[in-house]
Amino acid sequence: MLSLPLSAFRLLHPTAGLLALLGLLVPLLVYLWNRRPAQVVQVGSLRWLETAANRRLRRLKPEQLLLFLLRAAVVGVLALAVAGLSWQEPAPPVRGQVLLSPDLLTSPALAAVRPGIDSLRRQGYELRQLRRGFPRVPARTWASLASPTPSLTDSLRALLPADNLWMRAQQAADSFPSRPLRVFSTAALRRFEGPRPALPANLRWQLVPTPDSARWLQAAALVGADSLRLLVGRSTEDGTTFRGLMVRRPANGATVRVAGLPGVSYQTKANGAQLRTADSTMVHVRATPVRVWLLTDAAYASEARYWRAAVQAVSVGLAAPLQLTAATQVPTVPLPDVILWLKDAPLPTAWQQTALPGTQVWRVGRGGGQAVGSTFISTNTQTAVAIRRLDSLTVTTAETVWQDAAGRPLLTRQALGAGTLYHLHTRLSPGWSALGESPALPALLLPLLQPPVAPIRLLAHDQRTLDPHQLLTTAAPAAAPVATADTAPPATDLRPWVVLAALLLFGLERLLSLRTAGRPLTATASI
Repeated sequence: MLSLPLSAFRLLHPTAGLLALLGLLVPLLVYLWNRRPAQVVQVGSLRWLETAANRRLRRLKPEQLLLFLLRAAVVGVLALAVAGLSWQEPAPPVRGQVLLSPDLLTSPALAAVRPGIDSLRRQGYELRQLRRGFPRVPARTWASLASPTPSLTDSLRALLPADNLWMRAQQAADSFPSRPLRVFSTAALRRFEGPRPALPANLRWQLVPTPDSARWLQAAALVGADSLRLLVGRSTEDGTTFRGLMVRRPANGATVRVAGLPGVSYQTKANGAQLRTADSTMVHVRATPVRVWLLTDAAYASEARYWRAAVQAVSVGLAAPLQLTAATQVPTVPLPDVILWLKDAPLPTAWQQTALPGTQVWRVGRGGGQAVGSTFISTNTQTAVAIRRLDSLTVTTAETVWQDAAGRPLLTRQALGAGTLYHLHTRLSPGWSALGESPALPALLLPLLQPPVAPIRLLAHDQRTLDPHQLLTTAAPAAAPVATADTAPPATDLRPWVVLAALLLFGLERLLSLRTAGRPLTATASI
């Protein structure tokens, strides 16, 4: 049997409906005081007339009671029409959302929080991924993750969508307003880019611990004819360090002994030598030094000092030797690995064709710039650096690599032929920023100046974690889920149907009234 909840009915004008209900007094008065027209009855004695009148007054007529009920119903239904009766569809129940970061779905650490997630699912929470579109995790897929296998290597995990979880959490709060949100993610610092957004009170974030440390082979280079320089990285939740190691160049197919890195073999190919690690990662052995040209003029002499010191500091983290050349003329083809263009002159147009993959050209802010008084906090260092001035150059096709606390582009990247053009919208000199004097600058430049494959390998092993205090919200969490839907369903106006029902009742009342009025009256008397 279909039952309609009374709470789904709504009155748009309840006061007017109450006033209209006063009309019920009209059929009541008609029912109580209605009398039939007097008729002359010939009787032989007055006592028979008195008896007939008393009997008529005491008699309850069924037709009169039905008429009263019909008239009262007509007035009551019209009162509902005046009050604006409508039907409000019941709001669907609000379901909480469990959002899982993609890297957590492929991590063995998922087993630690799986019981809590299953408990939320039994409470009606939906399971989604914390990435673009927030796709649902089907029950079959979730069941298959009950016993995760280490099928993904670290290099493959690095190719997963490296979404900025700060941005995705803000999008989730906008996409599921007024819903309880539970976010589960790894604590990997590389997933949190830029400043922390304002998290709503209905969002609770739980970080899942990552492995304590990782050790890997970052890069390798040939030094001389019989030596290899290996760059071994080690990352913990506190930071990432690199250690240079010199080993003897082995024969083809031989094993290279590296402490903490078993199973490293040396192989020679047609395109050069490479090292194969135990997890099948191939590390190219660079045979040439890293060539850096510093092109400057008199206007950028002070700026050149900071760049020279920064590049020399970065060379400690490079496997190949650094070859830094300071010049005033454009280098000849082939172009070096890195060109620091500290000039106001435009870049040579020929570089659009001669820049090879891996070639980087760096430019800095030009002109007088504009005062901003901002800061820059990098995810790599978590150190605030003062930004005092920015140039006014705007490149719509460029990708933002760094941005200041106000969201303004600080370092952008775009294609230059087959290479890359970096534009630093400030300078390293103290009048523009504190970057030149910051000890964090080498760590900021190292991932960018690495060979193309090296940053991916670095991200795959980066074990630095986010400070959990950054997830604390200033507002108290909601005590209970909100019981209203995101968008209330539209209400159906029932007034046309109520008026139609009133007309039908009125027609029935008229039909019964005419039938009662036309019935002949019979009376008997004895003389």
